[in-house]
Amino acid sequence: EAIAKHLSEALAVYGVSQENINTVLERVSTLKEAILYK
Repeated sequence: EAIAKHLSEALAVYGVSQENINTVLERVSTLKEAILYK
């Protein structure tokens, strides 16, 4: 959760749209699950 929060804040600072931030967070979540359950 801390990584996702930091990542979303960092992307927002650089002008990334909320829609794109949400897409990135969804992918990070998917990767997290894949790594944890591998």
